[in-house]
Amino acid sequence: MSDPNDPFADFEPYEPPPKPERGKREKPEKAPREPKPPREPKPMADWPDGRPDRGSHEGGDRRTLAILAGIAGALVVAVVVVLVIYLTQQSQQQEPAAVPVPTAPATGAIPQQTGAPQAPSASPTAEAATAGIGVNADGFTISDDAGTTVFTHAWADDAAPAVAALTELFGAAPTEDFQNGDAENYAYDIYVWEGFRLYDVFLSAGNRPRAEVPAPTFVSFDSDIDVPVTDEFGIDLDMSADEIAALGPDSGQGGSFVFGSDRNTFYQDGERRFGAAVTVEGSKVTVTYTFRAG
Repeated sequence: MSDPNDPFADFEPYEPPPKPERGKREKPEKAPREPKPPREPKPMADWPDGRPDRGSHEGGDRRTLAILAGIAGALVVAVVVVLVIYLTQQSQQQEPAAVPVPTAPATGAIPQQTGAPQAPSASPTAEAATAGIGVNADGFTISDDAGTTVFTHAWADDAAPAVAALTELFGAAPTEDFQNGDAENYAYDIYVWEGFRLYDVFLSAGNRPRAEVPAPTFVSFDSDIDVPVTDEFGIDLDMSADEIAALGPDSGQGGSFVFGSDRNTFYQDGERRFGAAVTVEGSKVTVTYTFRAG
């Protein structure tokens, strides 16, 4: 007996009808496949490929042969050109020089040289002399380009001719300066050229006459001079203090030297023969020829 509380108690379970069976389609049999050839392994990066070159080996050989053939042809042409040039030069060297064709002699007489033959110019054996100044105990001289003395000045001479001669030598007039005197020293007019000074005594009413002055004129010169200047002690204006000391001065040390100190005898015999005082300041050498008392 069914349960009265179950609303579906009187219903029978539904069963679907069976599905009709479908006929299976028969598949046609496939022809068996041919087996594939085994794949060649790919070479790893940066490893040489040991596989044979496919299709390019024959073309590469042909290109190589063509290049080699071109190079060989160029070498052959170069060798031929060199041989042609060499043979041409050899043939030119072996050809005898052309014999000049004699010409008919001129009917007129050939003038003969009547003057004496010119002597070949003598090659200079020494450096050409240069105009300059030579200073000594008694004064100074001026020489020309030939080395000939053209002017001489003694220390007691008037200064005007010396100023004119020095102006011609230096090619310019001097500038003028003045040196004051004191109780022991005379005053001087100074004529200044580059590297050279001429001192001329300036006498006032209370001074002695010029004939009694020990140094009516004197000179000084230094490394700035533009013309050659020589003296009797062998002093070179390019020398160092040590080189000047090696010349054997009468006295001096450091940068101050005295040569010819035994010449200051004016007050004994009236002779004006000057020695030289030399000072060295750095690279500048100054030489002064004057009377030195004591």
